[in-house]
Amino acid sequence: MRASCLYAVAFLAYASSALPVDYFYGDQQQQQPIEEGEENAVNFEQDKEDIGLFKPSKEIGQVSGLAIDKDGHVVAFHRSARVWDEKSFNSDETFNKNLGVINNNTIAIINREDRKTLEEFGAGLFYMPHGLTIDNNGDYWVTDVGSHQVHKIDSKTKKIVMTLGEKLVPGEDEKHFCKPTDVAVAKNGHIFVADGYCNSRVLKFDAKGNLMAQINAAIEDNQSPEFLVPHSLALIEDMNIICVADRENQRVQCFSAGLSEGDRTLPTGIPITSATDIGRVFAIREREHYLIGVTGKSDDVEAQMFSIDMQTGKTETFAKGLVRNTHALAIAADGVMFVSQLEPSRILEVSLL
Repeated sequence: MRASCLYAVAFLAYASSALPVDYFYGDQQQQQPIEEGEENAVNFEQDKEDIGLFKPSKEIGQVSGLAIDKDGHVVAFHRSARVWDEKSFNSDETFNKNLGVINNNTIAIINREDRKTLEEFGAGLFYMPHGLTIDNNGDYWVTDVGSHQVHKIDSKTKKIVMTLGEKLVPGEDEKHFCKPTDVAVAKNGHIFVADGYCNSRVLKFDAKGNLMAQINAAIEDNQSPEFLVPHSLALIEDMNIICVADRENQRVQCFSAGLSEGDRTLPTGIPITSATDIGRVFAIREREHYLIGVTGKSDDVEAQMFSIDMQTGKTETFAKGLVRNTHALAIAADGVMFVSQLEPSRILEVSLL
């Protein structure tokens, strides 16, 4: 890992200690079938971590998004029987309308203790589920790469109450997305959208959906000047930072989120720090100023997970070689991590010892 501080901020500096490179697996990438053999068994117990299978009581599809709700339940955004393959999209990035909307439920709320599926919803709403987050009020936010939209779902009614983007119409202006991947929402209602598979930007909106700012990749020596599949977001609100998992550039870049007020406020999108050469990062989430990420197998390093202390810069890796083909990540209040795999389709529960 190479880390650099792009803006002088006293409270944040990444260490330059080596974070092993690693990673990959994705929606549109070549998949290697995984045998349920010894190396892919569950209930691993290593020196650093314990990994078990988190199997819901009701079968669900490939889980593209994970979150923890205010009651501590695991929420899975999944694709039911749908699979993203070469027939899903046309050459102009429009969704194959012959596939239609997913008629089955696509969101499952699962009790952590007994794995019982408590509630399901989302039937007839989505085309190709992707990212999921839950805001401070407990409402759900999802991205649908099929419809090229971002939706807010009321936690009580389970109805869509706000939508960004035009249905089934990809684009690159302020009213359109192109396969948006993830969303993060601040307490003040500001919305950050990673856009996405065909655009190379992060857009920031106010609570009413008005565009406020666009975040582009930071310019660094020997690095790409553009995002290449910004796949995941982590908002560290009390540090006024938004971090972007720039998947195909194998890096994480962090910027000012523009949430603070007063004379010393940094505008949105000022580069703060970065971690480069860390592998193709699919998901990042933050818990108590630790940035947690999941990576997949690359040419020279096994799949693994990593953590970065955002205050000291200390880095650690764990679950090396044990979490392959990952896609989504959620962290519970007690620090237990839930990781989804697309192939084999399952959720893993990871605890540090």
